Amino acid sequence: MTDWKLPWSASCICGQVKMRISAPPLIAMACHCRGCQKLTGGAYSLTLMHPGDGFEVLEGQTELGALHRAEAQHHYCTRCKSWLYTTAPGLRGMVNVRPAMLDDASWVAPYVESYVSEKLPGVVTGAKHSFAQFPPPERYGELMAGFAKEGARPA
Repeated sequence: MTDWKLPWSASCICGQVKMRISAPPLIAMACHCRGCQKLTGGAYSLTLMHPGDGFEVLEGQTELGALHRAEAQHHYCTRCKSWLYTTAPGLRGMVNVRPAMLDDASWVAPYVESYVSEKLPGVVTGAKHSFAQFPPPERYGELMAGFAKEGARPA
């Protein structure tokens, strides 16, 4: 199945920041690390990794928040403080978008879960692949190919 029904619209909870996604995700992941638990206030963070040229902020301003580390820049709405997306040098131009910002996120399901070594008891994501930390870099090609073939799609 290749019909992604693009482009997608997304916004923060207050609506000040509006975004458009025009390229399909390369992978959907859930991260169970303590940092993501604290950032979301939940059991894990859910992300869709997109090519940077397939993502744009149409309206509103963002600010960096959370960890303030060079290896990951977490972008937030300046008004409501919703965590919108993450950029990082290690992502090589990719953008990790928080799927909850999509106008319709009802179809999103993680294909990979990372940091299961820090997963809270009883949490089940349904991800097909699990890793104690992040997947090794050499596995991402295979995981992305698997997601492209059998990952969740919009209805």
